[in-house]
Amino acid sequence: MACIASELYFQYNKNQPILENVNFSIPAGKYTVILGKNGCGKSTLIKVIMGLLPVSDGKVIVNNFDISTQKGIFYLRKHFGIVFQNPDNQFVSPVLEDDIRFGLDNHKISKSEQAARIEDALNQVYLQGFEKRNIATLSGGQKQRAAIAGILALEEDVLIFDEATSMLDPDGKTKMIQCIKDLRSKKRSIIMVTQNTEDAVDADYILLMAEHQVIAEGTPKEILPNIALLKKAGVQIPFPIKVYYDLKHQGIALNNCPLTNQDLFEAICNLN
Repeated sequence: MACIASELYFQYNKNQPILENVNFSIPAGKYTVILGKNGCGKSTLIKVIMGLLPVSDGKVIVNNFDISTQKGIFYLRKHFGIVFQNPDNQFVSPVLEDDIRFGLDNHKISKSEQAARIEDALNQVYLQGFEKRNIATLSGGQKQRAAIAGILALEEDVLIFDEATSMLDPDGKTKMIQCIKDLRSKKRSIIMVTQNTEDAVDADYILLMAEHQVIAEGTPKEILPNIALLKKAGVQIPFPIKVYYDLKHQGIALNNCPLTNQDLFEAICNLN
């Protein structure tokens, strides 16, 4: 999925604009992170891209479809899936298998194909054998992965995670991130909305938002070492990058600015 926005503008009623003069280009088949602090407009941007909110002004083009048109909306409904911060809002049945089957019925998937799709989707999110489980008995992380399974069964091309890890404990978040990494290997387009810079380190591409605008876009190596940009966006500076600049201030220069703890460890070990 390639997505291009030009001079995008959105506001609720006559309130202050939530999105103002937003321009960006999301590459196809990549893992893109939309990064910014609470209230900057990230979730609203996603809802606009998905056609859940109307464009007040400007234009959004997804795979050559203008999403303000009926054809564009139909394309989004067929190819996009989203996992929200609270997965309980997405479930329509108490039993996991029945919940996934509901989506398949709506997409007119044959009964003979449904069982295989449900089994495959649950395997992909490490919930094999959970078909008959009551969703209310699942942990927060399991519920998030169950919501992903429902999307995978529909074989959506684009998966969007709107703050999907923010309510999880460390173990649940680790499993969720691993699930997303596994999905990346299948060449799907993945978009994650987050305020956590650690979630952006492994991305292919980043949109950095502040004050209702996209203030920068590029690869993690282009965006994250720019402390001025991160401060403007109001997001935390990753620990390895902070150490890099602290060392530099003390006259100790590493060869490259590390993005991960492993990169930092190797860079320090390579000091002469």
